[in-house]
This record gives sequence, C-alpha cells and structure tokens, in this order.
Amino acid sequence: MSEYSDGEETDESASLLPRKNGPTERVPSPYVNYAALPVTPKLTPTTQDTEYQQIDSENDDSSSIPSSESIAGFSFFGLPRKQKAILISVFMADFLSYLCLSLLAPFFPQEAASKGVNDTISGWIFGVFALSQVVFSPLFGKLLPYVGIKFLFLSGLFLSGGCTLLFGAMAYVPVDNGPLTFVVLCFVLRVFLSVGCTAINTACFTVCAKEFPDHIATVFGIGEVFVGVGFMSGPAIAGVLYGLGGFFTPFLVIGVLIILCVPVNYIILPQDEPFQQSESKTSSFVLMKSPSIIVASLGIIVASLIWSILDPTLEPHLREFDLGPELIGVLFLVMSAFYAISSPIWGWVADRCPDNRLLMIPGFLFSALGMLLLGPSSLLGFGDDYNELWLNIVALIILGISASLALIPTFDIYIEFAEELGFEEDTNTYSLVAGLWGSMYAFGDFLGPSLGGTLLDEVGFQWCCTITAIACLAMIPLLFFNYVYDRCRRRSKIKPTEKPVSANGEQTRLLGDSLGGGDHLASYPPLRATEV
Repeated sequence: MSEYSDGEETDESASLLPRKNGPTERVPSPYVNYAALPVTPKLTPTTQDTEYQQIDSENDDSSSIPSSESIAGFSFFGLPRKQKAILISVFMADFLSYLCLSLLAPFFPQEAASKGVNDTISGWIFGVFALSQVVFSPLFGKLLPYVGIKFLFLSGLFLSGGCTLLFGAMAYVPVDNGPLTFVVLCFVLRVFLSVGCTAINTACFTVCAKEFPDHIATVFGIGEVFVGVGFMSGPAIAGVLYGLGGFFTPFLVIGVLIILCVPVNYIILPQDEPFQQSESKTSSFVLMKSPSIIVASLGIIVASLIWSILDPTLEPHLREFDLGPELIGVLFLVMSAFYAISSPIWGWVADRCPDNRLLMIPGFLFSALGMLLLGPSSLLGFGDDYNELWLNIVALIILGISASLALIPTFDIYIEFAEELGFEEDTNTYSLVAGLWGSMYAFGDFLGPSLGGTLLDEVGFQWCCTITAIACLAMIPLLFFNYVYDRCRRRSKIKPTEKPVSANGEQTRLLGDSLGGGDHLASYPPLRATEV
C-alpha cells in the first residue's frame, strides 16, 4: 500500500483522470499520468457540469454570428430578424447604386450629341465615374472607422440620390453659347455621384464582413447578384421611363427612391461602436507589402477589365448582324445575367475552398477561352472574317460565369492575408480592405473602356479580345506560383518542437515539459496516488 494514500480516492481527483470514451473516468491505477492531462488555460467542464456550461455560453462573444450560422453553411432564413433586415438594406443599396450608374447608357450619348458634345467627351463623362472611385475608395476605407459605418452609408445614399436628381436637370441647361457649361456640370455631378456610390459600397462591404466573418465570400456573392441585376435592369428601366417622360423622368424616379432609403436605413442599421484605434498600422501601403495581395489586386483589375472592355467594343462587333437596339441590349444582358446567377454559387464554394486562389485559376482560364471565342481569335484557327451570332452568345455566357469565378474569391483573399500581416479582425481592417478592393475594381473598370476603344481602332475587335485573353492567361502562373510560394513559406515556419494537437482540439505536453515548469499544472488541484 502506498504511503502517500489514505486508502480513499476522492471524487475530485477521479473526475480529472482520462477516460477512453469520454472526458474523464475513474482509473484504478496507483499512478497519475500527468503527461496525459490536457493543458488548457482553464479546465473544460464535463457534460454534466451544466452550471459551468451556462457560464461559458454567457461569456462566449458570438453575437455577430447567429446560432444557426455555422461553418457548415450559410442560411438566410436562419438569421435573426435584425441581420435579415441589414442584409436586405445592404443589397438594396447595392442594387440602387449600380442602377443609377447604368441609367445613362440608352439615351445620354444621343442627348449629349444634340447639345454639341462629341463622342470622346461623352465617353469621358462615363469614365470619370470609375476614375473617381480609384481615388475615393481607399480614402473612405481609411476614413470609415472615424466617421462610422452608419454615417458613411447614409451620407452616401443622400449624396447619390441628390446627384441623380440634379443630373436629370441637365436637360434644361442652355447651350446657346456652347456646350461648355453642360459638359462641366456633367463632369462635376458624375464625380460627386461616384463619391456617393463609393461611400455606399465601402460601407456595404464592411457591414457584410463584420456581421458574417465566417461567410464573407457567400455574402459577397449574393451581393453581386444585386449588382448584376442593377446593371442589367438599369438600361431597361431608364429606356421605359425615358419613353414615358423624357430625359428628366428616369433620374427623378431613381433619385427619389435612393433618398427614401435614407430614413429607412437610419432605422435598420445598428448604431456604430465607439471608435478604437487599432494597435497595428492600418494602411493600404502596408497591405500592398504582401505579394499575395499584390497578385490578388492584379486579379481584380483583370477580372474587372474583362467586363468593362466590352462596353465600347461589343456593339460595333455586332453591327454586321443587323440587330436592332433591343436585341443588342439583350446580348449585353446575357453576360450580366449569368454573372448574377453564378455569383452566389461561387461564393458558397469559396467559403469551403482551402485557398481561394485555386478558384481564380480556372476562372481566368475559362475567361481566356470566352474571349478567344468572342473574337473569334485566329489562335483557335478561326478566319479573320468568321463571325457567328451563336458563337458570340456562347462566349458571353462563358465570360459571365468565369468572370464571376475569378472575382468573387478576391475579397476573402484580402481579409485572409491582411490578418496574416498582423491586422486585427475589426472594423478598421474590414473598411481598409473594402476601400482597396473598390479602388482596384474601379481601376479595371476605367482601364477597360479606355484600352478597348484604343485597341478597337488600332488592331480591331478580334485582336482586342485576343490581347485580353492573354492578360487572363498571364494571371494563371502568377496565382499558381504565389500559391506554391505561400505553401512553402508556411511549412517552413512550422517547427518540429510545436505542441501536438489532440483529436478534440486540446493542446498536450510531453511529460518533461509539463513537470519542468510553467503554471499549467497549477490550475489543477493536487492529486494523490491511489492505494493499491
């Protein structure tokens, strides 16, 4: 009989000994295996300790993620009513902001020409919107933590609605002394409209990342549905309203709708938390130190360019089919429709992919294929004069699906590597990432029409599509080698002396490490050997 035992084993010591098929069990052994004891900051209660479970559940800060939302999947219908309202308001703002952006397409060039404005100036009035976003997106990303999500969101709505209303009044600007006044006012209003829409988009991205950190790609993909629907329905709605009441009517209706969203969202959106300065340095320049973020940024620019380069080039390419404006508009909508349909699917897949760069690679591969078919490119053996309507439709469908696959995972990639750089998982980081993402997308949106018009004049539509396809193919080795580099870098950081992780996720120590010092065993009550 052991001299250290009083012949009776206490329940306290027995409850701490390991069990084969459960947390703990009484072990009839004269020795206590300290090395087998789990080392954690505090003891994990057994399933019978309901009192401790209640305390832990109260201390668990998971208010931002509803109980029905787990890593297994995202369910809109399982969300609390408050989060449903937030998502609906965010998606509606996305829809309206891109709706007012696309209002000009069906009738503004004709209206501008009637006032003596040439096509080049008219094109720049379109393009200045994206160029302004390049500047203001990172600025708002840095500013958002100081002014708050709610203020930035509501002020963006008010500014966008007001500028939309005022743009409709451009029809009444006199041009007796030349179109200069008309042109200057159009530029000014488009810049301020860009500021408002950029504020809305930055706030929307930040809200989604903050409320649903485990399902960023899924929520982002659903949001892109409303972006695509806004782009698709904008020209159609504008055309109908223009036919009913002239130039001013589309801007009046959409502008009033946007302004009416201000009081509604004031009620729905939660109050901003008090601003807390992040301990880490948060700036776009720090983010761009990461090679992975640089590669992802290039991917955003190219994916945006796939979409925007067709704006000035696709319509001239389709003229030989003698299609009416309505049918040409439908062909423009094909790509947007399949982009909107596939976006939530790719978002769902991205949340389950171990590395989202693996999704971007096939996205750019099929985008290149779509561009080569749209040309159609001589690299695929097509003749210079070959052009079939059915082939154009197939190519636009492929481009809509693949451009979504290349673009949707990028926001989640930004978040992942920002945290790897030491950025905290808070509003400061989310807003900064949203601003940088918006800036990269806007740069591609600006570069596409500018580059597309030049290439169309210099080398023709076929080689314009071929060059775009080459840019897509160039992204594939960049993404692949960046992925391999990160894998090797992360493996090199793993030391062979790291603590093993048990099946239930608890860290364990070797015997010498446990007894050799530290305060880990101090959290356990003293144990006595049992009597044989």
